[in-house]
Amino acid sequence: DMGGWWGDIDNSRRVNQDDVIDVRIGSSGYRGPSQLQQRRTQEFQASSSEKLVSDSMGDSDGSFPELTGVKEGLMGRKTQDLLSSGETLTIMCVGESGLGKSTLVNNLFSRDLERISSEIAIPTLNMVEKEVKFSVDDVPFSIRLVDSPGFGDVLDIEKSFRCLTKYLDDEFDKMLEDELLVTRHGKVREFQGVDVILYFIAPHRLKGLDVELLKRLHHRASIIPVLAKADTMTFPEREQFKETVKQTLGANHIGWFHEPMCIVSSPNAVQSKISHRLVLGREYEWGTVECEEHSELAELRNVVIGYGLEDLRARKARLYEQYREDKVAARKRNFFMRLIRVGFNIAIATGLVLFVQNGGLQKIADSIEALNENLLGADTSDPKGKNKNARLKSGNNKGRK
Repeated sequence: DMGGWWGDIDNSRRVNQDDVIDVRIGSSGYRGPSQLQQRRTQEFQASSSEKLVSDSMGDSDGSFPELTGVKEGLMGRKTQDLLSSGETLTIMCVGESGLGKSTLVNNLFSRDLERISSEIAIPTLNMVEKEVKFSVDDVPFSIRLVDSPGFGDVLDIEKSFRCLTKYLDDEFDKMLEDELLVTRHGKVREFQGVDVILYFIAPHRLKGLDVELLKRLHHRASIIPVLAKADTMTFPEREQFKETVKQTLGANHIGWFHEPMCIVSSPNAVQSKISHRLVLGREYEWGTVECEEHSELAELRNVVIGYGLEDLRARKARLYEQYREDKVAARKRNFFMRLIRVGFNIAIATGLVLFVQNGGLQKIADSIEALNENLLGADTSDPKGKNKNARLKSGNNKGRK
């Protein structure tokens, strides 16, 4: 009876400090129900409706009536904001070519996003952004699709990796620039950062390239591993491969937002041979594979645009804060290094100025002139030096002859 517990918490005369801590600290430190909580549960089960109403009042003397309609008002307001402003989402698809990245995105929203996109599709040798606007269940959506180059499209794998990591870092840089603007009204970008990366893994194999790239991506954005073309695996093979992927990622300290999902996607709808309905699926001689029923497509949809959307945004905010802290710390270090270099240069320049002002250059010139005079004087007063020079000249003349 959480309502009863919180009512007791508000009434400080009836709850001690230990009971408040037991309820508020949550699952990470919850020590089990206290005696008061057990008593309140028993009272709830045995009490009448009149007793429940009296217990729900905020004041012990019953002078305040119970509030109603608050939840409906808040939910109505949020619904109005949702219907007017809609949802904004950025999805990046990463993986080998031919794993059905574009097809899966179309299946998520049950529409051909390539056809309604305002962007012209070009070969994905570089990062390509497409912005799509549509409505689903009366909710307006603004979707930015980021298509990455497939590993089979370029020979330089490292170049593909750098392309992906640079794009994610640039997105965080844009968010930081927006945050540092003096006046941000009307200048904040519609799309900020990447909300989720759908990482496509070929059936039956998780390659070393996948692991290496995921190491570079998982601390830059939320990762959902997609085990593509799951209709090529039996159900036991799916579970075994899913467990293998989880163990491999865990062994390499690679985090993920949601555990791997086995997905079947289809470019068009078909007539099911089982339910005789029009469904997303693939037809075979032995029957129809329905994407919604025979794979985790519906679960993935709920995670991306359903109950998991706010969690994705919250994790994006945490990753951005970590990036921001590192960036600001690096800027401070660079500032101090520049300050030290400037101070060193100023000290050298000041020393040179003082040296010149004190006649340092004239002293150096006098010292050089005195040294030259001493050398010339030594040459003219030393006959051995002359004989030596003469012998050298004679030897040179003989050599010429």
